[in-house]
Amino acid sequence: MIRVEGIKKSFHQNAILKGISMEIQKGEKVVIIGPSGSGKSTFLRTINVLEIPDEGDIYIDGKKTHFDKKSKKKMNSPEICQVRAETGMVFQNFNLFEHMTVLQNVIEGPVTVKKMEKEAAIKLARELLKKVGLDHKENSYPSELSGGQKQRIAIARALAMQPKAILFDEPTSALDPELVGEVLNVIKELAHEGMTMVIVTHEMDFAKGVGDRIVFMDGGVIVEEGPPKEIFDNPKSGRLHQFLSRLSER
Repeated sequence: MIRVEGIKKSFHQNAILKGISMEIQKGEKVVIIGPSGSGKSTFLRTINVLEIPDEGDIYIDGKKTHFDKKSKKKMNSPEICQVRAETGMVFQNFNLFEHMTVLQNVIEGPVTVKKMEKEAAIKLARELLKKVGLDHKENSYPSELSGGQKQRIAIARALAMQPKAILFDEPTSALDPELVGEVLNVIKELAHEGMTMVIVTHEMDFAKGVGDRIVFMDGGVIVEEGPPKEIFDNPKSGRLHQFLSRLSER
């Protein structure tokens, strides 16, 4: 479903990604872990071209993404907009439109980008709001919602684009601890339904329970990857062992 080859990205001569290659199969749940500053979120943003890689290639469902590596002028080209529609993104800080109701937030993408008929978009949005347990909030504004509710709306909004895969960038990092569970439960349900997912998270128990494969990144490279049991119970690299040991000390 997703294939990236040799992705490199630097900001102000600071190399953030140093040649990342990865394949993600249809229906696979890949969870990316690692310390802050390891390049996890930047890598996620290159998949749907929110960041233009300096080098490398990206394929979504077998189709190569064409982008101008030397210029940002094409960042909103129709092709890149299509890639973003096919790889829904759920951000740390929700990114909802504050001036729109919940229902308006969810239908905005399908109507504006996919040119879906408004009535069809509303029907789809109501189904998705029910899926995330917030169908009773369709006329509310984001300012009237808790952080957990906002993130569930953001998930519904991503699903409304009917993407081939969803990318989650630390979806619970901005939430109060008591609200984390409601968001993780929605993501777990999507995982059980077979949605292709790439998830950046610091929630290790969640990673163990949801991930088909765990990828450990550090310093802009993939240090180690494998099934959850192998990664968490038998880390091969000293760096991963150190990372997990520090987490267990907290």
